[in-house]
Amino acid sequence: MGLRTAHGHHLPDITLAALRYARANDPSFPASVARRGVELLYRVGNRKCWARNRPRATVGTTDLD
Repeated sequence: MGLRTAHGHHLPDITLAALRYARANDPSFPASVARRGVELLYRVGNRKCWARNRPRATVGTTDLD
């Protein structure tokens, strides 16, 4: 499943831009398993696990230390 489809069906609380950023910059983001044209496809379970375990900043702060 591609990022756009996963965002719409399984990860609506994470923006599509955040998923794209994580794909490019987060080493813990799951690897793709296939391609459909130029679109990378991922296992839904792997991305749900990543989303559940991803670090988040404390609410109300912009300090990441």
